[in-house]
Amino acid sequence: MRMRALDGWRGIGALAVCFIHLQLSGYLTSAPSLDSWTLAVDFFFVLSGFVMARVYAEELVDGDSVTAFVVRRIGRLWPLHVSMLALFVAVEFLKLMIERKTGFSSGQPAFAAARNPSDILPIALFLQTARIGPDLTWNFPSWSISAEVWTYAVFALLALRTAGHPARRLAMAGAIALAAWLVLAFDSDYGMTSTDIFGIVRCLLGFFTGVLAEELHRRGVFRALADGRAELPSAALGVALVAVVAVLPAARYAAPLVFLTLVVAHADDRGLLSRLLATWPVQWLGRLSYSIYLTHLFMVAYVVPRLSQTMDRLLPGALTLREAVVAAIYIALVLAMSVATWRFIELPGQRLAAKIVAGRRQTLSSRYSRSQLDMTRL
Repeated sequence: MRMRALDGWRGIGALAVCFIHLQLSGYLTSAPSLDSWTLAVDFFFVLSGFVMARVYAEELVDGDSVTAFVVRRIGRLWPLHVSMLALFVAVEFLKLMIERKTGFSSGQPAFAAARNPSDILPIALFLQTARIGPDLTWNFPSWSISAEVWTYAVFALLALRTAGHPARRLAMAGAIALAAWLVLAFDSDYGMTSTDIFGIVRCLLGFFTGVLAEELHRRGVFRALADGRAELPSAALGVALVAVVAVLPAARYAAPLVFLTLVVAHADDRGLLSRLLATWPVQWLGRLSYSIYLTHLFMVAYVVPRLSQTMDRLLPGALTLREAVVAAIYIALVLAMSVATWRFIELPGQRLAAKIVAGRRQTLSSRYSRSQLDMTRL
C-alpha cells in the first residue's frame, strides 16, 4: 500500500537530518542554526504510526499474524542497522591497527569517546535507548530506530488485544499518546529532545498520535483535511513550527498535532503538493530514506573531515563557498552510498523476511491440512 506523498515527505525529512548532523559536527557554520530541524524525527514517528495502523491494524488478530509482523519489521530495519554498525566497528579496528603498526594517531583515537566497545552489542540489539542521559554512541541516529522497534511491540500488543474492536483501539491509542505527552512535559529532563529511555516515550507519543490519526481518518473525521485543499496550509504550518521552535523551544510540544495535520492532509494523494511529491526524484528520495538516515553519519564521521581539509586548502578564505561545496559533495556521497545499501542490504533483508513469513505460513497450512485429513479418517 503506497502513499506516495508521504513517501516523498519521508525522503525530504531524511535529507533534513543529513544537514542537521553536518552542522552539529561543525561543517556548516555559515548556515543559520538547524537545531529545530530535529523535528523531522518527530514527523517520522507520526508518519510511522499512521502507516503501520493503515497497513497492519486490522491484520494483527492472532499470534501468527503478530509473528509475521515482527519478522517483516526486523527484516526491514535490522540488516542495514547492523551492517552500518559493523562498518563503523571495522573502521575503528583499521584505525587501531594503523596506530599499533605505525604509531600514528588521528585526532580521534580508535574506540575512544563515542566509539565505546561496550556499547556495540546493546546497539546491535536495539537497546541503545535503554539508558538515562543524552549520550549517544556509534551510529547515533539509530536511537530512533531502537525506539521504534520497541514501540512496534506495544502497537502489536495493542492491535492484538483490540482485534475486532476499533473503538477500543482508538481510545487506547489516544490514551497512550496523551500519557506519553504528559511524561515528556512533566517528568523528563530533555522533553521533546529526549533520545534515551524517554526517547521511547517520545516515539510512543508520535507513533500513537499517528495511529490515532489513521483511526479517525478511516472514520471520515478528517474529511475536510483529506480532499487535497489542506495540503499547502498543512505544509506551511509545519514550516512555521520549525521556525517558531528555533526561537521558542517549548513549541516542540505542539509537533505531534502539527504533524498529524500534515500526514492526514497528504494521506490520500489528492492535491497539487501530492502531485509534486509523487514525481520520480522525490519518490526516489523516499525510497532511499532509511538508507539516507542510517548511512549519513558514517560520511560525517570519516569522510567529511578529510573533504573539509581538502576544501580548506583549495578555497582558503571562502568560508561560505567552501562549506557549500563540502555540503554538496557530502549529499552526493550519501545518496550514492544509500543507493548501494538499499540495493544490496535493504532489499535482500526485506525479501528474506518475506520468504520466512511465506515459508512459515505454508508450514502452518500443511499442518492444518494434515490435521483435517486425520479428522476425516477418524
